[in-house]
Parts: sequence; structure tokens; C-alpha cells
Amino acid sequence: MFEFNFEVNESDSSDTESPFKKPKIVEKSKSDSPKEKIDWYQAEEVKPTKDLLQSLDIYELNAKELTIGDVELRHLIAGFLLEDIKKHNDSDTQDLRKSEESHSDLIAGVYEGGAKIWECTDDLLIYLSKNFAKSDWKDKLVLDLGCGSGLLGIYSWKCGAKIDFQDYNKDVLEKITMPNVLLNFEDTLNDDEKMELLQKCHFYAGDWSYFAALTNNLEKYDIILTSETIYNIENQQKLLETFRKRLKRDGRVLVAGKSHYFGVGGGLEQFIDYVKSENVFKINYLWNADENLKRGIIELKLQ
Repeated sequence: MFEFNFEVNESDSSDTESPFKKPKIVEKSKSDSPKEKIDWYQAEEVKPTKDLLQSLDIYELNAKELTIGDVELRHLIAGFLLEDIKKHNDSDTQDLRKSEESHSDLIAGVYEGGAKIWECTDDLLIYLSKNFAKSDWKDKLVLDLGCGSGLLGIYSWKCGAKIDFQDYNKDVLEKITMPNVLLNFEDTLNDDEKMELLQKCHFYAGDWSYFAALTNNLEKYDIILTSETIYNIENQQKLLETFRKRLKRDGRVLVAGKSHYFGVGGGLEQFIDYVKSENVFKINYLWNADENLKRGIIELKLQ
């Protein structure tokens, strides 16, 4: 079991005051080491390059298929990615390398678990396939927030939506998300057509508060999909603020998560209580799995 001391930099918030108060955090004993200030990554748009196409044959050989309803998805095998990182000491995979070397899925302010396909992503994909018709996606602008593998966004795109992807780590976008998007294009497309299609998606790296500021003047989203992003209580204020700023007035957010994240403090039940206390979003309970480790999906809409 691992444990982190996260701290949110107060200067990260935008110049407009947030309606959200920070969620209450149970204080640790005084014997614990003091928190270190975390310099969260600034946001930037990451543009796909034609270099991706040079590795497409390798991606094809190291991909697996996933069937969700009547939609076929393809994505890179995690083992291939890790082996590739070990072979090549590239500066553009430094965050992924740090995660692998420390044997950790989470390093505060450095790496946020984007190389792994988390259980609740599968839950949300299955829920979408059973409860959303293809017509529900047509021409909708969708954000896959904390995208990692990008499967939620790729599924939405294959159903007819327009997609933006956001992940904390730039190297996750370049080494995982973008290759996975490419793997789901039709084989009949030539390289120029694939690049043109890939460039219609937007990819953003960096901290949520900076992302919301960076995209403040762009079109807001009809649907925001996010999975396993509520684990860190101290980041939940930024998460809700991003929802509020980037969601259309009649839009909806679907959040998938576990009831509790051991060693980190957050969880779905705690998050629901926090959202209720702020009285900015209405909550609709969509699905839950009553297993050893409970998981669930909720929908948020602006009040």
C-alpha cells in the first residue's frame, strides 16, 4: 500500500474566485513528514506529428482488441510500452520512466497513472455501450479528462462525437493516447488522411486548473467523461472547477470511480458528499458494482 502527501498550490486557481471550498481532509499525526510544495505542470496543447506514423507498424504488432457493445477498439499492450521505454532513454518519456523505476502508479506532481487502463474505465465503457445510442453522440463535443489510454474518447469518436483528450502527462499523450487513436483508424486511409483525422482531435497536457484557463475561450463540452480521477482529495476542488468552467449549461459529466482509494484518501462516496455540500451540481446515480471493492458511476449536471 502506498501513501502520498499532496499539496495544491494556491496560485493555481484562476483569477475568478471558485465557488468550491476545498474538501475536508483528515489530519495526519504530527509525526508525519511535512508536505512539500508541488509544482503542478502548466497546461499546453500537444500537437500530433508525422513521427507517429513511422511507428504505426510496431503499434499494430503490439496492440490488442477490445469489444464494447458493437464497437471494436484497439489499444497498445502495456507490456510493450514499458519494454520500449526501457530500451530507449528518451527525454520525452521521463515521467513514464520515473513511474516504472519507482514501481508506482502515482507520483505526486510528476505522474498520474496514465499508462494503466483502470478498472472503472471498463465500467464506464460498458455503461456507455448499454445506455447511449449512436444518435446521442452525433456532433457532440466530448472531453476525455484524465484520458490515459484514451479509450473513453476513442469509443465516443467511433460513435460519432468530436473529441478532445486531456492528461496530466505529455508523454502519456504522445506515447499512449495518440498511438491508440491511430490504431482505431480505418486501414484504408493513407498517411495524410490519418494525420488529417488525428489533427481534428485536440490533446492537452498539464494540471486541470491550468487546462481550464488555457481553454477558457474555446467551445465548451457537451459531455465530459472521466474515470478514476477522484482519488486525491486535494485535487477535487480543481476537478469540480474544471467541470464548471468547461461544461455547457445543459451538458453532463460522467464520473466513474471506486468507493475508496486506499492510501490516498479519496473515493466515490466521499466525492459525492463533497459535490452535495457545494450545491453547484446535481447528482444522478447511474450504476454501481457491489463487489469486494465497490465501484460506481455518477452523472453531474449544473444546477
